Amino acid sequence: MKRNDFLPLAKPYISEDELAAANEVLRSGWWTTGPKVTEFEAALSDYLCEGDPVYAVGLNSCTAALHLALLACGIGKDDEVIVPTWTFAATAHVVEWVGAKAVLCDIEGNSLNIDLKKAEQLITDKTKAIMPVHIAGFPCDMEGIASLAKKYDLKVIEDAAHAIGTEYKGEKIGNFSDVTCFSFYATKNLAMGEGGAAVSKDKEIIEKIRKLGYFGINKEAFKRYEKAGNWRYDIEEMGYKCNLDSVHAAIGIEQLKKLDTLNARRRELAALYKKHLSQKIGFTLDSSEHYHTYHLFPILLPEGVERDVFIQAMKEENIGTSVHFIPLHLHSYYAAKNPHATFETADAIFARIVSIPMFPSMSDEDAHYVIAKVNAFLGE
Repeated sequence: MKRNDFLPLAKPYISEDELAAANEVLRSGWWTTGPKVTEFEAALSDYLCEGDPVYAVGLNSCTAALHLALLACGIGKDDEVIVPTWTFAATAHVVEWVGAKAVLCDIEGNSLNIDLKKAEQLITDKTKAIMPVHIAGFPCDMEGIASLAKKYDLKVIEDAAHAIGTEYKGEKIGNFSDVTCFSFYATKNLAMGEGGAAVSKDKEIIEKIRKLGYFGINKEAFKRYEKAGNWRYDIEEMGYKCNLDSVHAAIGIEQLKKLDTLNARRRELAALYKKHLSQKIGFTLDSSEHYHTYHLFPILLPEGVERDVFIQAMKEENIGTSVHFIPLHLHSYYAAKNPHATFETADAIFARIVSIPMFPSMSDEDAHYVIAKVNAFLGE
């Protein structure tokens, strides 16, 4: 039987806590960067901390965090940065924004994460950094990345847009690299609507990013409207406008309190899918060694199934789907920049992959509805 309402691919979780927090900020009159942002940064640092302190700066997007992280790490004109082709445009665009070259790398077929053996083959004397992306919430091989970075003296900037709460061998993502960048976009596991953060164990890098994120002005600038503040401020270097505001930060504080519970629910839904979906379906990698947070739930359709036909069939059953991602080398801009590169694994996977609904407020009934319609499409 067809459901009457549309089941979206993703949906933010919201409760009275988030509504009350946003309302409190709106009534306070302090809507831009202020005490709530400082509170969120401290809470995020505490959440991520594994041993040595983790420092955090809230920003208006993960894209901004990646951009500023490259600048703070000294990446610039004529440098090369290795980026997986299986990612959203932001990961590579920010490399181009700083004047460097995004060198696209193929992926592992089982995880959709960057293939480190192929990455090593791309390293030249111009390579200055590598930007791994934790696709769908499953962690990249951080020990392998650290070894590669040490061998070739590379900076590591993680695109952890999908990976807030993800653990690699029992340690949360955010503890491994020069800078880790998170997204708090509306569909993410911790959702603010818009927002992001950069974190690092290097306090100087975070303070550099903080300054770059607000016009290159010294940190006294945000105090100038307080009673104890001063109207004077100094622009110390070229910067940008990327600061996080208090309304979104207040929502983030409440979301962070629930994050582990929301991630656990995603894992329950993933287990339901894996148990009951057709054996013809392929799944991406999971491992008891790590903690997969299932920002997305991609499936691999059987060989010979036309993906567009499947997507349309699901739409007719009121089920939302999408494709994550169109590999960068298939977009005209990056195709022109990588005319001779080959991406055999990404090309093979792309033809079959599709994401099905995954969000923590889904019910078991919702999941079983998806399972039933997918299996029926496959003749089961």
